[in-house]
Amino acid sequence: MAILEVKNILKAFGDNNVLNDISFSVGAGEVVAIIGPSGSGKSTLLRCINQFETIDSGEIIIDGDTMVHTDESGCAVYADKAALRRMRLKIGLVFQNFNLFPHFSVLRNVTEAPVSVLGLSKREATDIAMKLLKKMGLEEKASQYPYQLSGGQQQRVSIARAMALSPKILFFDEPTSALDPELTGEILKVIRALAEAKMTMVIVTHEMLFARDVADKVIFMDDGVIVEQGLPNQVFDNPKEERTRQFLLRYSQG
Repeated sequence: MAILEVKNILKAFGDNNVLNDISFSVGAGEVVAIIGPSGSGKSTLLRCINQFETIDSGEIIIDGDTMVHTDESGCAVYADKAALRRMRLKIGLVFQNFNLFPHFSVLRNVTEAPVSVLGLSKREATDIAMKLLKKMGLEEKASQYPYQLSGGQQQRVSIARAMALSPKILFFDEPTSALDPELTGEILKVIRALAEAKMTMVIVTHEMLFARDVADKVIFMDDGVIVEQGLPNQVFDNPKEERTRQFLLRYSQG
């Protein structure tokens, strides 16, 4: 079953079309890597799926529930607020710049949403949070604050925070772009473990070797369109489109 279906999405900022007829799906337990040059619309796509931006037309379906569809006049029509809230709880987003609450401890960063959004007791939320922090190797950092952590540790906290709501699908927006190479390895190891545990994920990344190794499907975007999508070995070893070949060649040379 598809956890995410994206159909013919269009999104513009003024006269600038940033997403043009974007369509793809993500099955349960599948890992999809989205690659492409900066400014190709990758992050905007994630923001639209996570309800931080609205689309102009198209359809987004989360775990069988329609978030937005296009009416007969060609305009995007969103579900009601209660339905959108339910769908938002099914998805998690890990930002490239962590976005932790600086005035909250590590533990409270992870427990805040389960308590305030899901209505769990502090004890229940703490039990969940400590199990997640242990998985991330951060159990001993629970009482510390974000400024006391390395970038890699902060990003692992943000992953634990996203996982605390038990999402059906987890999105990563260039999760290693703010990290140096040594810390990048920490995060890729965590994401790899999630993939092995069959967590459904969509990962926007510039880590080509990682995308090739971990993803079940790779999507190459450029200039607001999906140029090519397919199995990692097909996209990386035998791309069908010249634009894909040129991008991968420039990347390997860089």
